[in-house]
This record gives sequence, C-alpha cells and structure tokens, in this order.
Amino acid sequence: MSGNSLPLQVWLPRTRGCYVCGIENSAGFRLRLRREGDVVVAEYDAPAVANGYRGMVHGGIAMTLLDEAMTWAAILATRSVCVAAEMSTRFRHPMPVDARYRIEGRVLQADRRLVLTQGHVLDAGGRQLVTASGKYVPRRDAAGTEKEIEFADPVPPELGLGPARHR
Repeated sequence: MSGNSLPLQVWLPRTRGCYVCGIENSAGFRLRLRREGDVVVAEYDAPAVANGYRGMVHGGIAMTLLDEAMTWAAILATRSVCVAAEMSTRFRHPMPVDARYRIEGRVLQADRRLVLTQGHVLDAGGRQLVTASGKYVPRRDAAGTEKEIEFADPVPPELGLGPARHR
C-alpha cells in the first residue's frame, strides 16, 4: 500500500443515541457503517415493519439511510461535524421489504463551508434503486468531532476524527 492509500475498510465508530447508528437507541436502526476507500457503506436488512405501501420500504426510511451515509462521508472529508442543508432523492425502483440493501455515500466536492455528496441504495445485484444528492455544512462551532459526537466505540485513528485542529 502506498503512502497515500487509505485502508480498504475501516469500521466507523457507533454513537450512543443516534436514530440511525446509535447502539443505545432501542427505537432506531442501529446501523453499522464502514468506510471502503472513499465511500461510506452499510448493509440494511429491511424488516416487514419498514413497510410503506404493499410490501415496499417506506421512502422516508430510504432517505434516512442515505442521509446517514452521506453525512458520514461529509464528516470524514472535513474531519468536522456536518449537518444536512439540502437533500434531493430519486426513487428509481421499489425497495421490497424482507431484502438486504447496500447503502453508499460519497463526497463529490468539499471545502470549509459546503460539502456536496452523492448516495445510492443498491439491491443484491448492484442495481441502483434509490439515488440522492446532498449538501452538508460543516459546523464551525463544534468543539471537535470526537468531543461533539457521543461515540460508543473507540474512534480508529486513521479516520482523523480526534481533537479539533486549526482548519
């Protein structure tokens, strides 16, 4: 691996209370995310209770999963807490319940004030079912990502989310 290469896969730290990745939020998804190169990835097994209409995953669930992956991509790109400013979603094909999906989020462009992202929900065959784009804003008032987010797991040092640095 060259000096500029990123590890192929790094598990992202889980939080305590987040609705999507929080391990102590009994009402949430408890999703486990990882970084694969420059993409944030998760698998989601859609239970029957995710039903929105006639055996299809509710669109709001798909959007929530995409937002989480794109938010994490923005956090990793800026090494700062980021919040959604805008999100656009296109539902290309239905997402049946009782199936496994791959959720992906990546950064297209980032600077100190705005991060542009892209996300996908893929079926087992790799077909894009839902696509999204998002605009995320780094929080300049945050004390540092590791202090600002209530992580339940140790933060892998290669993620660079430690104490705040001059940005």
